[in-house]
Formats: sequence, C-alpha cells, structure tokens
Amino acid sequence: MPTKWPKKRRLIGTKMPRIDGPSKSTGKAKYSFDVNRPGMLHGMILRCPLPHAKVKSIDISAAEKMPGVKATLVLAPVGKELYFAGDEVAALAADTEEHAHDALRAIKVEYEPMDYFVREEDALKNPNKKTVPGGGTGNSIPGGKEYSKGNVEDAFKKADAVVTGTYGIAVICHQCLESHGLVAEWGQDGGLTVWASTQATVSVANALAQRFNIPPTKVNCLTPHMGGGYGSKFGPGVEGFTAAELARIANAPVKLLLPRDDEITTAGNRPSVYGTVKIAGTREGRITAFEVDCYGTSGYVGGATVNFGLLPYVYQDSIPNIHRKHDVVRVNAGRAQAMRAPGHPQSCLLTESAVDDLCAKLGLEPMRFRLENLPDNDLAVELAAPLAWGGIRRTVYVDEIQRAARLCGWYEKWHPPGADKGPIKRGIGMALHTWGGNAQGGPPNNEATVIISRDGTVTVESSTQDLGTGQRTISAIVTAEILGLEVADIVVNIGNNRYGHSGGSGGSTTLPSQAPATLRAATAARDDLFAKVAKKVEADPKNLTIEPPSVDAKTKKPVSMKIVDTVTKKSWEWKEFCAKLGMEEAKGKGDWNYDMSTQEENANVSSIQVGGVQVAEVLVDTETGVVKVVHFVAVQDCGMIINKLACESQVAGGVIMGLNYALFEERIMDRATGRQVNPDMEFYKLGGLRDMPKITVEMVDMPERGVIGIGEPPTVSTAAAISNAVFNAIGVRVPIMPLTPQRVLDALAKGGNA
Repeated sequence: MPTKWPKKRRLIGTKMPRIDGPSKSTGKAKYSFDVNRPGMLHGMILRCPLPHAKVKSIDISAAEKMPGVKATLVLAPVGKELYFAGDEVAALAADTEEHAHDALRAIKVEYEPMDYFVREEDALKNPNKKTVPGGGTGNSIPGGKEYSKGNVEDAFKKADAVVTGTYGIAVICHQCLESHGLVAEWGQDGGLTVWASTQATVSVANALAQRFNIPPTKVNCLTPHMGGGYGSKFGPGVEGFTAAELARIANAPVKLLLPRDDEITTAGNRPSVYGTVKIAGTREGRITAFEVDCYGTSGYVGGATVNFGLLPYVYQDSIPNIHRKHDVVRVNAGRAQAMRAPGHPQSCLLTESAVDDLCAKLGLEPMRFRLENLPDNDLAVELAAPLAWGGIRRTVYVDEIQRAARLCGWYEKWHPPGADKGPIKRGIGMALHTWGGNAQGGPPNNEATVIISRDGTVTVESSTQDLGTGQRTISAIVTAEILGLEVADIVVNIGNNRYGHSGGSGGSTTLPSQAPATLRAATAARDDLFAKVAKKVEADPKNLTIEPPSVDAKTKKPVSMKIVDTVTKKSWEWKEFCAKLGMEEAKGKGDWNYDMSTQEENANVSSIQVGGVQVAEVLVDTETGVVKVVHFVAVQDCGMIINKLACESQVAGGVIMGLNYALFEERIMDRATGRQVNPDMEFYKLGGLRDMPKITVEMVDMPERGVIGIGEPPTVSTAAAISNAVFNAIGVRVPIMPLTPQRVLDALAKGGNA
C-alpha cells in the first residue's frame, strides 16, 4: 500500500515540548546508572598503564581473596600484546565499589615494555617502526585511494592566484555524560537482561546472544533513557561483554559503567587531521584547482580520519582539477569511534579554510565567492527525481546563503581580513556543509506497532532508542496526527529490543526510519479500528473518517475529536467509539527501510541528503589571544520538520558541540609516559555557559521532500566557520585547532600560515 504523509498537518511541523521533559528534569527518568538490582555487584576493569607492552605474568589470586569479591576474569592472558595505555587486562566484581577498587590493586601484572608512538608526527618520522597491530603493515597506511581529476599542475600555472596552507585539528574524545556500560542480570531460565546505555538495543542484544551462544529471543536489552552516544555506543563493548561474563560467573547482577578517565581514554574519539592544501583561482572568482595531502590518526587501529571521497567537500563537482592523497597514522592511543558526522568536520575545515585564504589572496569577498563556486543542479537527476538532492543542491545552498546573510548582517559586517582596528578585533566567517540523513537500508526493516485499547488508550511501541534527540516525542506526534488525538494522549514505549526490529541511532537515520514506520503503524491501527467497530455501529469502514479537534466558531470553545460516518453523518466521541471494541483491541504494524523509500509509490516519504550554511561572528583579543564567539547563525535544510522545537534544539546543540571542537577540546598525549594527560573533566576543556554565543537557528522546512535525519549536519561546519571568522578578525590564519590563546598569539607573532 502506498505511504504518504497527510496533506493537511495539524501537529507535524509545530513546536512541541518533549514528552519526557518533566521526567528528566525531576529525576524520575531512570538511566542505566540508576539501575540497582537486588544483590547487585559492582564491576571494574584493570587497565594497562603502558602505551605498548606484552603481558609477562598475571596473578589474580590475591584479588580473589579480597573482601567482597565474587568474580574475577582475566582479559589479557600471558603473552598478549597491549597497544595503548588503557587496554583491558583483567576485571572483577565485588559487593561494593570500594571493595572492587581495593581488589583491583591486589592484581599483580608484570609487563614487557615495547616501543610506542602517541603522536602522529613521531610515527611519521619513524616509518620503519611498527607499534600497532595489523599483520605486516606499519603505523602509516593509505587512508583512501589516491585520486586525480583534470591536471592540477597545469591549472596552478595558469591561475591568477595560488595559495598553499597548512591546516589541522586535534583528536577529541567522546565525553558522554552517561559513560559506556550496562547492568547485566542472568535469569533462572538462562536468559540475559541488560540495562544498557546504547544507541542500538537490537544490535546489543544480538551481540550478547552471539557471544554467549544463546538465542536472541533470550536476551532483553532495555534503554528507556540514555545520556549521549554521538556514534560511540552501537555495541556492548568490552565493558558490556565483561559485565555479562562477571554476572554469569557470580550468578548475580553486575553493574559496570566506565569511570570518567576510562570513558575519555578508551570509549572512542574523533580522529585528527593535518594537511597541506594548495588551491588556485581566477580574479573572476572561480576555483580552478585543489590539491590536498593530509593525514590523521584514528588510534591504534585503522579507520578514516577525513571523508576522503568528499574532498574538496561541497565544491568537489564544481572544481575541474583535483588531486588528493590521505594517510592514516596509527598511534598507541585509544581507537576512534564514530562521532557525529564522521569525517565531515575535518574535511570541511581543510576545504573551507583554504577557500577563505584564496579569497583573501584574490581580494574577493567570501560569500559571493562561494555563490560562484557552488555545484550546479544536476539536470539528469532533476528530470528523474525533481526533489532529489543532486537536482536541487545549488538552489538550496543559494537560498540558505541568502537567509544567512540577512540574519547575520554579512554585507554590513564583513571587512577585508585584519582590517578591524584596536586590540580587540571583530571578524565574521562562514562555511558550508552537507550530510546524508537517509533511512536505514535493506531488510530487516525498522518496525513500529500502534495499539488502540477499548478504553481509548493509544500505545506506540518500538525498539528504537531516544538519545536525547526527541524520538519519543516524534513517535507521539506522528501517531496523534493520524488518529486526530493530542500528543499527551499517546503512550510511547521504546528502548526495548523485544518491540520489534530497529537499527542503531547513527548516521542521522533514526527519524527517516522510524517516523515512516510509525506513520504506517498508526494508519494500519486506525483502519483496524474502523474495520472492527464498523459493523457494531452499522457503518461501512470505508465511510468512516476522523474529524480532528477544532474550535467552535460561535462559542470559541475546543471541540473534541470525533469519528464520523461521511454518509449518514453519525458521529462518535473517541472513547465511545473505542469502547465498542469490546474484548478486542485494534492494532497496526508498520515498517520502513531505505529500499522502501526509493519505491515510486512511496516517493518523498523519507529522503536523503541535506545542506547547511553557518556564519560565526567573533571577537579576538590580540593581547591575550582569547577568542569569543558572540553570534552564530545556523541555517539548516531539513526536509519535513516533525517537531520544530526539537529540530531547532538539535541544530543549536550541534553548534555548541562544534564550538567546543573549535575552541576547547583536545586530547593531549605525553611522549614520556605514553599516557593522556587530561583524561578528566577538569583539564579536558569544555565550554561553559559564558562561552556560548547567541545562536540564531533558521530551519528550511521542505515538507515536499519527506523526513530526513538532522542529528549530524549542524555540527559539521561550525569549527570551519569560527576559524574563518578569526582569520577575518586578525588577518592571519591560525592553522591548528582548537584555537587556544597560545596558538592565536603564535600565529600573530609569525604573521601568517605556518
């Protein structure tokens, strides 16, 4: 049956407070950290203190005899090679956290220290040494096949201006407020229940079932609420598997959620990128060549550090001559995990910084310059699918740039780089971004169930999880829209793998997967209700319709929703109609995936790809080097908006995350010890309330495109926009981020790009 969104939308696209807001603000909402089962033990992990070592001996006998210890587990047997400070060695469970801490100290481990590198530049200087796993490959490996288009060398010779710049941004760590881990409890029937902080209840349950060789139906993963994941919580992780194993050994529930230092050093990070970009252009404002040679680290294992295939990012299709090369440098530090738009912020920074530097060399204004270099709409795509991204991308970006210019006063505030007078200089800068945001593809499908009870209660069930992005409220809005009810009338049960299949909340795929599934489920439940009650009210189900609530024109009082027979004009109140179900209930199931979204009959229910424009306005104190962002404009294309309030909040949250990336966050590794020196929330810097600017969010609502995920794109171009604003303020590029006061002062002293 074809799937379509309602043409007239009463709730969809409006501003709705989150239905879980009161429970979260009052503490009623329970997270995995809040779960305390009867007889529960506390699990902890002993970690390697060295950046690279081999286990020579391990003795846990003393720990086993310590007070309160109920289970122990060796994770790194003799002979195992450990590749970073924080690698797992052993674990135990005890009756109290204090006893667990004491017992960890009783474990005796002898290590054989080995060579290591914890900084990218050191590994690059020693190409013949290997300190990481991976067969015969060394620390540096190709990060993507070298790519060429056109002839960059010839284009550089013919250009009116050529700029070469070095740019980079450091590794940053996941800082999930609720750390990684879970509570594990085995049942008498051999089943396993876990309360997990996860972005993927179904995947976690399946992974645990596979690890312990039990049927997936015997694993129940519960995530009613969770405190941040950003891409790092798709599986149980070592900590989750360990908690379940300790619980099985002890025959008691075990809670194991990482302490803050373990969370920072072992739970994932966003890779760095450093590179040299050579860019050329004409006086007419066209980029003619782009060459990039960059590298970055994803920790001790391989993985992308930029989105190699997208460089030079948004402008790839409009630049005729391109050459790119990228290497991944592996070091003895914790591994990367997906982090809100993997590879995109780094790619955006390399590209957009070079674009502004070229503008300065040519004496051109950056906003008009970008308008000149936007990729054209693809005519073939436009003819085949008029609303597909390739066919509308230039149109969208032009509209967004015009909106951004109006909101920030660009043409009144922009000045040539460094032209502002006085010690505190004002600057303005911009950057563009894109992201996929499509529904998850292929079977098994994402599922939702809507149940209408005889008392009129409506319940939505889905295994999907709410990361704080508002998915619980989205499910209520969609269901209420279809059934003519209010959001408060809907009961939403999510975060339980037994409510059907759902994919992980990553890649901005949750909304475009679950909203259409809920739409289909609510529609099916409505039709089932009509079918089951029609005979009892002497009506044809085809003639029944829902008349949404309205306001009486004469009395100005709200009129409750009714179910109406369009032929006889009979009508029933909702609860009156539902009561006629008797001993039955009406139920509808809906599913959705990317393949379904591409079917012609389902066109534009969910779509793929969005664009965005961001502008930063900054003040830079040239005497102290302090950068202050005073105003930030974020214009975001987002397809059909379901909840405008949550959507705007998501964009603002992405900007805040990107601002931290630009100004504060940085993993600092000590060469002497091979350890991270800021694995806490005191020295790992994050912006506070006073560091936040005024954030103006402009949503480009395009309901004709259907729903598209919006979780990741708003954080992509923030750092690049701030970097360009600082360049505009002081007239020299601060090449390496975050933009600490010392780096700003160093750039001013050197007088340009280093």
